[in-house]
Amino acid sequence: MGKVKIGLGEFFCLTILFELGTALVVNLGMESGRDAWLSILLGCVAGLIVFSGYAYLYRKQPDLPFTTYTRKLLGKYIGTPVALAYIILYINLAARDLRDGSSMLAMATMHNTPLFILSTLMLLSGAYVLHKGIEVLGRTSMVFAVVVMLIGLFGTLMLMLSGSINLNRLLPVLENGIQPVLASVIHQNYMFPFGEMVCFTMLMPYLANVKKGPWVIAAAMLFSALLLSFTMALNISVLGEDIVERSPLPLMPTISKISISDFIQRVDIFVVMVLIIGVFFKMAVFFAAALVGISELFRMPYRRMLYPCALIILFTSMLDARSFIEHLDEGGTLLYRVYPYFMVVIPVVLVIVTAVRDHFSAPRPG
Repeated sequence: MGKVKIGLGEFFCLTILFELGTALVVNLGMESGRDAWLSILLGCVAGLIVFSGYAYLYRKQPDLPFTTYTRKLLGKYIGTPVALAYIILYINLAARDLRDGSSMLAMATMHNTPLFILSTLMLLSGAYVLHKGIEVLGRTSMVFAVVVMLIGLFGTLMLMLSGSINLNRLLPVLENGIQPVLASVIHQNYMFPFGEMVCFTMLMPYLANVKKGPWVIAAAMLFSALLLSFTMALNISVLGEDIVERSPLPLMPTISKISISDFIQRVDIFVVMVLIIGVFFKMAVFFAAALVGISELFRMPYRRMLYPCALIILFTSMLDARSFIEHLDEGGTLLYRVYPYFMVVIPVVLVIVTAVRDHFSAPRPG
């Protein structure tokens, strides 16, 4: 895969679909109540600060994925276990997103379809695209990014014409102060979905433009945050804070409010389409990151491990939890107590090591 190059437009669309993922349809940031839209924006700011560390490391080693320069900076005996831990992390995140998507799809429409069938079909479609190549995933994202934008535009326009939007439900802003907003950012929003961009450190070596690439990805993160913030504000203004907080998929009842002259109704299928597209790309990016790490660590073609890795993801997803509630509780614990070590602590250590090595290896005048 060393000769693979992905264009800036493809990376921009891939980043948007990855960030939207399942975050677009769930009650993101509702720990801060009606100020959820604000906590998402602040979470993006924190996420961009974290991503700047990834970009710094990428510019120092533009041809190496994260797991490779981890071994280079930390040495064989420390770097190899750390690289292996990241591969396990990407597999775990792919499995969790697969479980998220299949469970939400079962709740939304396919009530009698077994989760195993839904998960298998989603995973096989992702494995097929990755078998064709990571650049194919990038090209595919450009098509589906347009589809998601058109669905969002159509849904917003129909809600406006239906008269379902009441902006007074967003007021007053910061009624309980800034504390709930900051708590939401710390517990969730900076890590989900923005901190998960650590997996892009495995794909950034395939950027066609080293200089502009990180800026394009950062712009896509900001654009995604604006979309997520707007969607949460829309949900609250249509349904109200209480209903959004209790609903696992608030976008579904929001869209169901569309009714124009008893002619345009029941457009919930568009939410299901957005859910399937988001889960597919988020799971596929984590899957691709794991495959790149395995290929670099064990020196083998990534296609050889594609389907064995897919089986591991599938069964990890099915055995993850006994119920969706347990799955969400486990995810909240991991998001707050485990993932920050991989997404913040270790990258900060690598940034410090890189800066120190550059300082002492720089030529001295005279």
